[in-house]
Amino acid sequence: MNSRILGLMVALLALLNIGGVIVIVFNLGRGDGGIWGTLAWLLFLDAVGFWLLRQMRE
Repeated sequence: MNSRILGLMVALLALLNIGGVIVIVFNLGRGDGGIWGTLAWLLFLDAVGFWLLRQMRE
């Protein structure tokens, strides 16, 4: 697999996690229950991203 695509996938996962953490922190500041939905999406997208990375390496 092309290492450039693999690097872009890793960068995408890193930015997804950074953005997700920022959104969760902002939702905690508001005090509503919206963090659980955001956390669920973040974990789901992480799982899909790691699965894609594993498929690309094979």
